[in-house]
Amino acid sequence: MKIEAAARCGGSSASARRRRSMSGRWLVVATAALLFAAACTGTDAGDETGAADGDGVAAEAPSTVPSVVVTTGIWADVVSNVACDGSASVTTLIPAGGDPHGYEPSLRDRETMGDADLIVANGLGLEELLEDTLEAVAAEGVHVFEVAEHVDTIEFEFAVAHDDHDEEDGHDGDDHADDHDEDDGHDEDDHADDHAHDHSGADPHVWFDPKRVSDVLGELADELIHAGADADTVNRCLADYREALAEADAEIAEILSAVPADRRILITNHDAFGYFADRYGFEIVGTVIPSTSTRAETNPALMAELAEIIEHEGVPAVFSETTTGDSDIQALATAAGDISVVRLLTGSLASEGEDGDTLIGLLLFDAHAIADALSGGS
Repeated sequence: MKIEAAARCGGSSASARRRRSMSGRWLVVATAALLFAAACTGTDAGDETGAADGDGVAAEAPSTVPSVVVTTGIWADVVSNVACDGSASVTTLIPAGGDPHGYEPSLRDRETMGDADLIVANGLGLEELLEDTLEAVAAEGVHVFEVAEHVDTIEFEFAVAHDDHDEEDGHDGDDHADDHDEDDGHDEDDHADDHAHDHSGADPHVWFDPKRVSDVLGELADELIHAGADADTVNRCLADYREALAEADAEIAEILSAVPADRRILITNHDAFGYFADRYGFEIVGTVIPSTSTRAETNPALMAELAEIIEHEGVPAVFSETTTGDSDIQALATAAGDISVVRLLTGSLASEGEDGDTLIGLLLFDAHAIADALSGGS
């Protein structure tokens, strides 16, 4: 009996030792698994709140780049060059080929603008139908940077009187003014306003002068950095892009040197080329639409006057735009003697992959087209 008891006792002790040994092995395995999981997830086993450094202090999550919404593809290209290497997320509002003068924002556009860290617009009335939305999001605290407000601008003035109805009804100017005043109570000044297209103010098409674009880039860079873009990256990209614009400016001047002095005359669809003419020594003698906006209209008196200018000056070509219809300027060309109509890029870049899909590309595209049309090149 004692031997049997001793055997049972010894057996129990062995079993206990085996159980303790197995428990120890499971504890080692469980601990190793926990440490492995912590290494894979980047968290410390004793810190359930997130990543920690060697002192047990939670590390900051990687910062995100600022969201920048830009009205036109032209300025989106500029912003992308200054905020290069992914230092900002850039969204273009108006699609390629869209006319900034006539673009109406959608509800999605409104939401996109409201979520932005920074909005970059041209300003000076270019985005006519976007102005209310820009004002609304600015009132909500979204910062809006209007580039043209920081540029040395050119003033635009154009007025063409209507004489045609005086000729049709046999009244002279005074009789017509008197009759008009008796009918509705307007004075002569009101009559003059009613019968003339008079558009004045700062020309918004500032991107047609690469020097002016370069001059405003410092302020644009400051806005991007303030919105959260990396300062070192932005400043490096700024210097590179300024150099690229300077090289493009010299190349454009060289291309246009082929145009003789007596042919450096432009007749365009609307008044978009004031800065281009100012920079490269051209004269704009007329526009089919007497305005800096494509939403204005022409009139028969103006068309007749332009046809006379074309004939008198020996103008070989007139220039339309890719963003608008060209029926009026085609009619002008026919009336003036079937001269050439050459399409230019104005308010929009070309589609991606085509000539003119960047600002520098747009300027070079237009320079080649103008030089070929006015110098006699093919």
